[in-house]
Amino acid sequence: MSFDRTLEPRPGAIRPFHFPAARRARLDNGLSVLLAARNALPVVTLRMTVTAAGAAGEGEGEEGLATLAANALEGGTTRLSGEALAWELERLGLQLETWATWDALHLSCTTVAEQLPAALTLLAEVVHAPAFPAAEVARMRGEQVAQLLQRQVEPRALADDMAAHFLFSADSPYARPLLGRRAALEALGAPDVRAFHARRFTPHDATLILAGDLEPETAVALVERSFGDWSGAAAARADVPARPRFTALNLQLVDRPGAVQSELRIGHVGVARSHPDYFSLLVMNAILGGAFTSRLNLCLRERHGFTYGVRSGYSFRRSPGPFLIQTAVGTEVTVRAIQETLRELRELLADGPTDAEVSSARDYLAGIFPLELQTTEQLAAKLAELAVHDLPDDYFEEYRARILAVSRDDVLRVARAHIRPADLTMVVVGEADALEPELAATGLAPVVRHASETAVAAG
Repeated sequence: MSFDRTLEPRPGAIRPFHFPAARRARLDNGLSVLLAARNALPVVTLRMTVTAAGAAGEGEGEEGLATLAANALEGGTTRLSGEALAWELERLGLQLETWATWDALHLSCTTVAEQLPAALTLLAEVVHAPAFPAAEVARMRGEQVAQLLQRQVEPRALADDMAAHFLFSADSPYARPLLGRRAALEALGAPDVRAFHARRFTPHDATLILAGDLEPETAVALVERSFGDWSGAAAARADVPARPRFTALNLQLVDRPGAVQSELRIGHVGVARSHPDYFSLLVMNAILGGAFTSRLNLCLRERHGFTYGVRSGYSFRRSPGPFLIQTAVGTEVTVRAIQETLRELRELLADGPTDAEVSSARDYLAGIFPLELQTTEQLAAKLAELAVHDLPDDYFEEYRARILAVSRDDVLRVARAHIRPADLTMVVVGEADALEPELAATGLAPVVRHASETAVAAG
């Protein structure tokens, strides 16, 4: 067979893909169980998602408590010390991961199928019988404070935290880092973690996900045996304020003396994960800045050489998270990069995308979807979205079809509805003395300069 190497290869048709059927059960104590069988390999991923224990539910003075509680779950149980728990996990070949997001607290591990009963028993012990030893909580609190301090000197993390600080109103938890605030965190101890666990960890607010080589009926029986004695009344989900700090175009300059680059964050408050425009927004964002071939990347990277890469995106949460464009550019091209970014936004809103752009974005998003489901861990993560965002069990079966149904008119409509140039917050983290005169000369918005200590106050 001969090939004409002067012709660019054309992509083939999108191959069919079927999301593994999700099955749901509920124990008498209120614990939801989501299962998806995938028998290609003899492994099962277990993932516990507790929707009442996300960081958005932290009260005043508790900022950082959800992450601290998540980490402290690895400090031991009422039966096993932290060291003994680590050895037991090692014996079973398990790597337990625990973390908090704004919307939930998660625990995850993957086991060989034959060890599923033992893995479930140990996970249940960690979930509803943690000890939270004072020394372990103190050690983990120290590590978390160190992470916060590190974020204040790492340019990308600093820019992310400053963007959140300036995007959201002061009463929103989204205005501060997920890790918390240093002053609050340093005052927290083991009693606070135990109280948080007691009121937030209940079976009514939890979903146990099993994905992999399993037989659903047998798996549910094993879950009942391990988790059936867990009890507790349901906790209320947090009502998160997600109001903007500013209601007009604004420019915040955070000084980072000596920096040769500027970290740029441009955006505003976005939409919740439950918004009906979700699929059209995915396609729109892929065209704007969500793919390597996006308009922003072709402009700032390929045409002008300002950056190694730029991206835009929505942080979809139960309450509206941020819509942000983010990149890093040299100090000398900072203003031009901002101007080009705003121009790309205006052009998208004025003229809309081309049919070719919409087709390419749809095919890209539909094409990569199966690649996001190659492992049992990835499958369990998708199922966790069902639990966190109250999505129907068959949601991902129609996912690609709904992506492919987005039209050019849909993209233009959601762009004009959900991108608001007049409300943008522009955050520049860089050498303020070099940047301030040129930024002010653009006349885009008054430049509000902040010393680097602003980061300390925000965090």
